[in-house]
Amino acid sequence: MYYLDKSRYLDAASRLGKTKIIVIGDLILDEYLIGEVNRISPEAPVPVVWVRNEKTTLGGAGNVVKNFSRLGVKSFVLGRAGNDPTANVLEELLLAENTSSDKNKILRSELVPTILKTRVIAGHQQVCRIDREETHPLSKEEEKELIRVFSERIQEADAVVLSDYDKGTLTSSLIREIIDLAVKHNKIVTVDPQVSHFFQYDKATVMTPNHHEAGKALGQKLESDQQVEIAAKEIAEKLHSPSMMITRGEKGMSLYLSSEGKTFHIPTVAKEVFDVTGAGDTVISVYTAFLAAGLNELESAIVSNAAAGVVVGKLGAETVSPEELLEALEKRGSFRP
Repeated sequence: MYYLDKSRYLDAASRLGKTKIIVIGDLILDEYLIGEVNRISPEAPVPVVWVRNEKTTLGGAGNVVKNFSRLGVKSFVLGRAGNDPTANVLEELLLAENTSSDKNKILRSELVPTILKTRVIAGHQQVCRIDREETHPLSKEEEKELIRVFSERIQEADAVVLSDYDKGTLTSSLIREIIDLAVKHNKIVTVDPQVSHFFQYDKATVMTPNHHEAGKALGQKLESDQQVEIAAKEIAEKLHSPSMMITRGEKGMSLYLSSEGKTFHIPTVAKEVFDVTGAGDTVISVYTAFLAAGLNELESAIVSNAAAGVVVGKLGAETVSPEELLEALEKRGSFRP
């Protein structure tokens, strides 16, 4: 069991409102059709969902933005959407989440639609998901434009999050340019990676893959603590990264620190799991926010682990408030006696 100093935590939490973070990655719009099932369709052996509520919210990199907003963190968003009415909804939702219209840069593309994922939910059960998307990598002109804007924003930011859903925004060359610029300016760089780009995030401060993604990248299964420790060290060394975090579902998370040559295993704090959707976004958001606000790597991991335990107890891609986070840490006994 690892502990936090409560005064250090509260000091960092008080600085969140002054923290600014750039989020760059794949923007997705999530739509929820929520209802109940009382019968099976006479047309086919499928449930008939009687829709009682509808909700549209930010997904993908936008969910990272939502998590920052709930913590009071200011973020700037760089990404791509289609040139369609759905993109208007996306931008409106981004502006409602503590972002700046003059700082955001959302490219409008004729090649791809704005990604829309529709989840049909009955009770607490997801019945099906409908994806509307086309994936094409950014053009060279689009890459240059995002790099130009990023280079203008980086000095006023405290950290950068790369949210990679493999939808075409984070190309290999863009990843390289973004990380190089961030490192040049001594900024924290955190990455929620895709296996297809796994060893391209060279010199990132930390990556936060789950154990399936990390295992797939290395061509092996990661089940035991020892396997995870070896994998985390290997990945960190290959990427020249000072740390590596592997999330492990019901086993919590494991954080490797190059400076100590040691892996810290942090057990899960979830009491009941309803939905793991968006949990990875919460982990990287909370970890980055508290690292930027002054906590060290282990302290930030403890806090992000508690945050994940809160959101998986909610339905859909949800966020955690500062009050919920403090309560979760206190209930868990995370503060040093």
